[in-house]
This record gives sequence, C-alpha cells and structure tokens, in this order.
Amino acid sequence: MSAALIAGALLPLPLTLPASLIDLRHRIIPDALNLALLVLGLAVAAWHAGTWSVVGLGLTDAGLAFGLFWTLRALHARLSGRIGLGLGDVKFIAAASAWTGLAGLPVLILAASLSALAAVGLVALAGRRVARTTALPFGPFLALGLHAALLVGAAG
Repeated sequence: MSAALIAGALLPLPLTLPASLIDLRHRIIPDALNLALLVLGLAVAAWHAGTWSVVGLGLTDAGLAFGLFWTLRALHARLSGRIGLGLGDVKFIAAASAWTGLAGLPVLILAASLSALAAVGLVALAGRRVARTTALPFGPFLALGLHAALLVGAAG
C-alpha cells in the first residue's frame, strides 16, 4: 500500500479523532466538527478535480446522504419508539459523503456496523450485560468506516 494512499485515507483524522473522542465521552458529535469535515472534504475533492465545480456535486451527495439517513432514523424511531441513530451521526454521514461520494457510503456503513458489532461482542465476552437497550456511541465507528472507505476507494 503506497504512502500517498495511506496519507489520503488519514487526511480527515484531525477531525474524526476529536469527533470520536467527544462522542465517546459526551455522546454527541459537535456540529462544528461535522461542518469542518464537510468543508474539508469539499475542498479536497475540488483540489483533486482541479476545479471548484465539483463542490455542487459534493453538496448534493451530502444532502442526499443526510436525507436518506435522517429518514432511516425517523422510521426506526417511529417503529421502535427509540432513537437508534443520533442526529450527529446522521450529520457525520452526510459530511463523510463529501469525502467518499454516495458510492463510498456502503463501504463506510458496512465497516462502521461490523466494527460496532465486534465491539459489542467484545463487551459481551468481557462479561458485561448487553441488551437491546444498550446504548453505543456510533461516531467512532463511523470515523473508522470513513477511513476504511477512503482506503478502499483509493485502492480500487
């Protein structure tokens, strides 16, 4: 794996790391970090394309991702009576789509979901009770998913 590939995948780390830590500690992803992630993703896309015309496409992708995951969040809440995905997570996914495009979201969500499932499994193996109502901050897993999607996208 080339150094440039790894560097590109790590570029959003100064934003995803604090977002993850804050979500772990306070169960919130600050809007300022989500906005910075969106803006930096749009700027990187424009730099790679050599033109700012891609910003509109990036904003469209972010809007569509936000709409899709906000709708999934609302449907889950209506059907289960509980909030399963925080609004900060929805905003993070939208901002991440500026980095990955809509095509990269399946990899991001798969990596985030599988890593969260592994974490729950480790918690259960450690002897802690895990129930349907157990809350898990999803931001760190979304951040991991973003970096995985960037690695997969750059490699393929």
